[in-house]
Amino acid sequence: MKFQDKVTRTVKTALFLLTVMVSCLVLQHYFLRNMDHNSLRVDGFYQEQRDSLDAVFIGASDMYTSFMPGRAYEQYGFTSYLLASESITSEGVKTAVKEVVRTQHPGIIVIEANAFLYADDKNDANQAHIHKFFDNLPLSFNKLEYIQKHVPVDEKWEYVFPLMKYHGLWTEYPERFYMMASNLSLDVRGYNYLKGFRTTAQVYNAKKECLNSQLSSETGELDLDPKLEAQLMDLLDYCDRQNLNVVFVRAPHYVTKDTYDRVKRSNRMAKIVNERGYSYYTLENDAVRIGIDEKHDFYNEDHMNIYGALKFTDYLSEKIMYREGLETDALSEAAAENWKEVVTATNQLYRYCDDIMTNKKGARGAQEDVVTLATLGEYSGAPIQTK
Repeated sequence: MKFQDKVTRTVKTALFLLTVMVSCLVLQHYFLRNMDHNSLRVDGFYQEQRDSLDAVFIGASDMYTSFMPGRAYEQYGFTSYLLASESITSEGVKTAVKEVVRTQHPGIIVIEANAFLYADDKNDANQAHIHKFFDNLPLSFNKLEYIQKHVPVDEKWEYVFPLMKYHGLWTEYPERFYMMASNLSLDVRGYNYLKGFRTTAQVYNAKKECLNSQLSSETGELDLDPKLEAQLMDLLDYCDRQNLNVVFVRAPHYVTKDTYDRVKRSNRMAKIVNERGYSYYTLENDAVRIGIDEKHDFYNEDHMNIYGALKFTDYLSEKIMYREGLETDALSEAAAENWKEVVTATNQLYRYCDDIMTNKKGARGAQEDVVTLATLGEYSGAPIQTK
């Protein structure tokens, strides 16, 4: 075979392999991935300009349904993002903190305590919850370190190439189409309108007695699960080494007799964290002081609705600004215009949810997807007063 023919064949083979690889990456990003509000939220974090955030909030649904970055910017002037994922594990929290250190240098990192307050460590072994967060992380040393240390050998490639696990998702339409369109829209736009916030438009019709009114005087403690406490200590050690400004928070819940032990474990965690020199805001215990109405401000036992989230955001923002002394960075003209859009979308979302709940149109999820965003233009983006 002539040398020229060999070169031609080599080039064609290389182009073919490159085409296959690019096609697989496109399939993985838009089709063969378990896309949902978690993937949109995590993807959006990595679209934030490097070192552009004053605060990053980390946690599970307790965080992304409770804090509204658009509201915080409008009322208190600091930029923030919710790097949170449904039922995130303690390992997920540690990796999220490491990713913040790698990509942003915020003035403060706020961690919701839920991942460390389970009665046992079963959530840390829940494969669905692990994949919801780690599948959406870009390849980095932090992700590879987790895979190397904690994923069985025969499953490692599923975390690097999720299409190996989710090839069966072809059949999930039209839901898959909507999420694919949402992901494409996010990529084209280049930023997340809601900065990770997600809620459900519903007022919880409680059947169980709410015990929130007695939590302000609750000082009892229960030990953390030993494995989760070890994870917490490891996280605190990392924060020490990196000299991070980290605060911990426990968001309000509709506390009943069945969930009361979590309050006592939270009190124990607060003691551990405080002894290590970090702030811990037991805002679950302060629900009444915040003004959270048990009959109005939740959409289920574990999550506040938009009414509760607005109150919580104002209360926690004041703690961050005035007690923790967060200093904000000046924004460029383009970034300031971007955040005006975030504020408008957040206020429109509030009125969208308020309309659904006030007129009893049935429970609906409200998040960064094309279906929700297409509806927001019908509502005013003017500032919101607490309701």
